[in-house]
Amino acid sequence: MRTLRALAAGVACLLLAGTLAACGSGSGPGGAAGEPRRGGDIVFLENGEFTGFAQQDLRTWQTSSVAVNLFDRLVYLDPETGKLAPWLATAWTVNDTATQVELTLRTDVTFSDGTALTPQVVIANLNHFGAGDTARGITPSRPQFARYDRAEATGPNTLRIFLKQPDTGFLPNLADLRHSIVAQKTLDLPYEQASDLENAIGSGPFVFAARKPGREIRIERRAGYNWPPGSAKHTGEAYLDSITYIISNEGSSRTGLLLGGQAHAARDVLITDEKQLQSRGFHYFGARPFGGVRGLEINPSANELIADPRVRQAILRGIDRTELIRTLYNDNWVAAQGVVQSNTPGFTDIGSNYGFDAAAANRLLDEAGWNAKGADGIRTRDGKRLSFTVYPETQWVIPIPDVELIAIQLKRVGIEFEIVKVDRSTYNAQVVKPDNPFSWGHSTATDVNQLWNRYRSGGVGGLNDPAFDALLTVINTVAPGPERTAAVAAVQKYLLDNALIVPLQETQQSFVTAPGLHGFQPETLGRSYFYDAWLAD
Repeated sequence: MRTLRALAAGVACLLLAGTLAACGSGSGPGGAAGEPRRGGDIVFLENGEFTGFAQQDLRTWQTSSVAVNLFDRLVYLDPETGKLAPWLATAWTVNDTATQVELTLRTDVTFSDGTALTPQVVIANLNHFGAGDTARGITPSRPQFARYDRAEATGPNTLRIFLKQPDTGFLPNLADLRHSIVAQKTLDLPYEQASDLENAIGSGPFVFAARKPGREIRIERRAGYNWPPGSAKHTGEAYLDSITYIISNEGSSRTGLLLGGQAHAARDVLITDEKQLQSRGFHYFGARPFGGVRGLEINPSANELIADPRVRQAILRGIDRTELIRTLYNDNWVAAQGVVQSNTPGFTDIGSNYGFDAAAANRLLDEAGWNAKGADGIRTRDGKRLSFTVYPETQWVIPIPDVELIAIQLKRVGIEFEIVKVDRSTYNAQVVKPDNPFSWGHSTATDVNQLWNRYRSGGVGGLNDPAFDALLTVINTVAPGPERTAAVAAVQKYLLDNALIVPLQETQQSFVTAPGLHGFQPETLGRSYFYDAWLAD
């Protein structure tokens, strides 16, 4: 295992000194250079292969970079305000019991095949999300549509949605990219054909133009588009002529292409290169999607060691989030302040109540009977070491240095993390095993009611605690207000009191855009939406 000094040096070695022309996280300065102009072709560098474009796959990061610009949704969740804005639906009402939602649709929307948006097409989409179609390989949307029953047209541009049970998060969940609306022609296809980008017919501001399998995808501005989300900065067609998405798996290669003027934007830039690019005038965006923070999730039933709440609490108190940020990251990144992202409705600041406290961690382990230590400083009890196997995740910006420093921190209080590095498929297979104690979470969500269903009795990580189930029921059934807010806060406190989640960093997706590209703004779940983007001369 590398030493702490080596970790710090390895992360810092590529940073260049200089005054920052663009800095910070979130909005960035991408629209502060004169009046927008129409035209221009840009290249976007994507980290990894594109998967299928069927609706059920649209949230994978690589696919979503393209999909967010091809498809529209019924409503839009404004990332700046956290409030719903009109999109394909211009108005909505929810009944007092949160069991019915009525939508009024725009009457001027068409899909890229020329067919019109109608209540019937929307209902067909909703039925796909609600029930799926096993025979054709279509999976339902879970948990967001678990309570969906049916929908009926109530007029030429209106429809009513019926839910089996109250669900106060249903309407905001319609803003999820997974719930993009596609044309009937796409809905009629089996999964494999619907996954083909050429068959994915949406109503978005761009349309598919060409591709080189395994290498790149090009989309072009759609002529006549004029139904952006209500919080967009302009109306009418998108400004850019085209976007070419090129797969660039190596972070250093993405940086080189940006600096060499061969690309205009990139996702997942190396932390070691962020400041270098900013010092050269590139715009940095640390998109913090709504949902949960990045955290270490603990399975209390994995084995007898982790079943002891004192051991779990010692892990929680033994990890220093501030040291992680200071040593491995930079000031574009921030430590988690709670279980929920700080920009997400329902956020509760945990303050110092669950923060780093080595003395508390040592006291808890002493109380649990782990009093002896081996020659390497790892605690023992009855001849058994306080040791755990942990698999670093593969979908984080610096997963290996991050877990290595966590292991160093925990060793200071006598806990051993044996790190086993695996590829993505192996990681995914390992973390779902019932005897695996740790996984890494950073779930995006348009509403907090999506975040904790796995802990409900009978769920994948079910706690079998009726009191906890009751809190989740309040979140799902009570309209936004003091009672629901209190339940959201209570759930977060429960998870922390029982040390089921160790908050680490705010979940963040990094984008960099060239000095001449303006107006770019990641959407609510951190995807690269280019409708308002424009290229200077």
